[in-house]
Amino acid sequence: MTEPVVQKSPWTHRFFMFFFSLVLGLLLIWLMSRVIDQVGEWPGPSYDKLEQAHLDPALAETANRLQAERADLRRRIEERRAQQTRLRDSTDNSQRTMNQLLELHRLSLEKNVTPTAEEQQALAEAVRLFLMNQAKYQRLNEELAQLEAEVRTLDEKIKAQEDVLEVARAPIQEDYRRLLRRHEAKVGAAKLAVLVPLMAIALVLFIKKRSGPYALPVYAFGLAVLAEVLLVIHEHFHTGYFIYVLLLAAIAVVVRAIIYLVKVMRSPSAAWRLARYRQAYATFMCPICGFPIRRGPMKFMVWTRRSLKEPLAPTTLPEARADEPYTCPSCGTRLFEECTACHAVRHALLPACERCGATHMPGQTKSAGT
Repeated sequence: MTEPVVQKSPWTHRFFMFFFSLVLGLLLIWLMSRVIDQVGEWPGPSYDKLEQAHLDPALAETANRLQAERADLRRRIEERRAQQTRLRDSTDNSQRTMNQLLELHRLSLEKNVTPTAEEQQALAEAVRLFLMNQAKYQRLNEELAQLEAEVRTLDEKIKAQEDVLEVARAPIQEDYRRLLRRHEAKVGAAKLAVLVPLMAIALVLFIKKRSGPYALPVYAFGLAVLAEVLLVIHEHFHTGYFIYVLLLAAIAVVVRAIIYLVKVMRSPSAAWRLARYRQAYATFMCPICGFPIRRGPMKFMVWTRRSLKEPLAPTTLPEARADEPYTCPSCGTRLFEECTACHAVRHALLPACERCGATHMPGQTKSAGT
């Protein structure tokens, strides 16, 4: 006696198979990313070299000279402002000293006391220093005004020079963008040259192994390669082209799925038909037309597919067994028939008899795809 073949593995086995296939896909994406990154390490065009080769040196030299002059003027303005700050502090100190000496001089005169020569000399020195600082502060203000006027004039010259440079750099920038697009296309083509053979391998594996025990690793490998191809197209080719490629690929997948579903409906496989038969018998529905199977204890009951989701209580069913053949009154399909081995009533559309286990090719009078 041969041992039965286990058709469905334990959930732990299926979980770890899915988990390790997912890890495999991520590792493959990482590996392919490293490889294609090394493939794309070609030096691209240099804008500085293009500008040195095609831009008039006099224009760049004039722009650099004006910028240097502007930076020098800015530095001088900052120096003058720092001098003003120090001079303001010195003037404030001189003013406070002068005010104190004037107060002492006033008090001495009120008391009919003549200030000493030292006090008079100190007051005169304070007044002289205050006036000198005021004069220096005024000169610094004038220098600052003149420097800021020079900066404004220089800014106008720089703006005019930048306009000239912008016009001169326009064709250089266009050449640079053209060379950069060409470089990106070359790098993308080199990366695709690595990925296209992998895509071919993934396609062959998908065609041969998509329904076998290695289906999950094959799917992981194919999705990893597809993801890298999409990333390369998005990175190195025009975004508009990428959108068209993505849309065309999505349309092709949807059309292929529709064709597959139509083919399954018109010419279903034996496994597909058997799965449908098992589900229909379990819900007491004809697998051909969906009419309820009313035989034996279910003959006088009314139900739908949804109402049979919950199990029926044993006390609600009679104890008598339904052992007579049965034909669907709606479509005429033979659903229960006599077993040729043990002569018990068996499911006509399932391969094995539930009494003796004898197997045969299930017969049917109408297509399961209708």
